[in-house]
Amino acid sequence: MTSSPITLIDTPERRTTRAKPPATGFGSIRRARRGLAALKGIQGARRAVQLLVLAIVGNLIVAKWLSAEAGGTVTSAEALCPFGGLETLYTFVTTGTYVPHVHEANVVLAVAVLVLALLARGAFCGWICPLGFMQDIVAGASAFVRRRVPAAHRAMRAIHRAAAPLAFLDRPLRLLKYAVLAWAIGGAAVFGVMVFRDVDPWNALLEVGTGSVGFGLVVLVLTLVGSLFTDRPWCNYACPLGAANGLVAKLSPVRLERSAAACVDCNLCSRSCPMKIDVAKATKVTSPDCIGCLECVEACPRVGALELHVGLPIGGRA
Repeated sequence: MTSSPITLIDTPERRTTRAKPPATGFGSIRRARRGLAALKGIQGARRAVQLLVLAIVGNLIVAKWLSAEAGGTVTSAEALCPFGGLETLYTFVTTGTYVPHVHEANVVLAVAVLVLALLARGAFCGWICPLGFMQDIVAGASAFVRRRVPAAHRAMRAIHRAAAPLAFLDRPLRLLKYAVLAWAIGGAAVFGVMVFRDVDPWNALLEVGTGSVGFGLVVLVLTLVGSLFTDRPWCNYACPLGAANGLVAKLSPVRLERSAAACVDCNLCSRSCPMKIDVAKATKVTSPDCIGCLECVEACPRVGALELHVGLPIGGRA
């Protein structure tokens, strides 16, 4: 199937005037966006969507607190979690009912997320998921401090050097999220309850301020603390919804492609990827870990080096 490119960032204001670009468009140079300017374009749109979703969830959490104090009830933000729809799948198919704490909305959202994964790979994780966004916020704050406090920068470099010998664990640890997915769905099918709920950092976030403290809160704290040192630790290693999303995304015809003709091997795309995908060595980025954030596209200094394409999900991958 012939690939048809979807041009993402190719505007005049993104180019310098150092040299006239070739007729193909390859080789023209984009200015790197710094500070608030980085919020323009694709990343600005992504952050706006993430902020909107986080605001909606936050509003539901606050409404739940106020309603509880007044002795009333309100729709739980837990109804907005797509993973509940996957946890209740076996029970729903076999009995037509849901496991406790699951709503019809969870099932609808689960279907929507999986369809989105098929159409746009990891767009839910990279553009919508509030827990993913919270990890981005913490990582961004950590980077901000390191840039402005030399002592913090030196300390972080020392930590990364000390952890370097453990880098070989990264790949096997990425399989953990698939084990969590199997345990969560299988446990719900066997026991008829959401076995993952007590360790779910998302559920812990929703219960903050209600007096209900469980191991999920420990996982949430560890996730946010871990985000100070590495990008999206929960997404990379433990998220079962991300695992399910990635499995479906493998069938998606949409993927990033890297043009060797335009690439200058600067490695900025790989360094910018929060999921640690080695984009610079890929021909087609079809990794199930890709969250569709397009950070690599924004980081790429060459027009045409990284573009979205539609075609069969086969070929040289990363």
